[in-house]
Amino acid sequence: MKASNDTKVPVKINWEPFFLNQNTPDEGEDLMEHLKNKYGAAAVERFGKPDNPLNRAGERVGIKFNTTRRVINTLKAHRLVEYCKAIEPEKENDLMQAMFKSYFEDADDLNKTGKLMMCAQKIGIKDLEGAKGFLDSPAAEKETTLKALSWSRKGVSGVPFFIFENKSGGRPVAFSGAQPPEVIMELMSDL
Repeated sequence: MKASNDTKVPVKINWEPFFLNQNTPDEGEDLMEHLKNKYGAAAVERFGKPDNPLNRAGERVGIKFNTTRRVINTLKAHRLVEYCKAIEPEKENDLMQAMFKSYFEDADDLNKTGKLMMCAQKIGIKDLEGAKGFLDSPAAEKETTLKALSWSRKGVSGVPFFIFENKSGGRPVAFSGAQPPEVIMELMSDL
């Protein structure tokens, strides 16, 4: 995968499970209520404005965030990604893109197996029955949960979180938070 057509920087993206809101109930939570409880009423007011930074950033890359979405439990979605990584790793990034669109733009509940299977079908996962079986597997649930929690134990506290491995074998560089592409490219060119 290339970072962009004009940069020619080879990039391999690995998507890892992480619980941003670990205790989200299976039925999810109203987005605005969640934001109010977590960040306060002022955050909800800023979030609701069309010119908020998230909406502006999304518009620059063709995303229109749906504010009617609910905050969802993401464990099943993480399990589907883990399945994809094991069975068809070349489709991992496509699956993430399909799930991002489904959740952030279409406000789909990706804690529902049917919605996840639609994402899998959309990107052409060959063994849909195997994917569904993995979503229903208690062993896969436990393994994915432990993997997600391990990132918290390693100090990850938010998303996005980036770890860049140094091609010369030096210590990896890690940082959290959305950054402008220029900042990320500068960091990558220094490795």
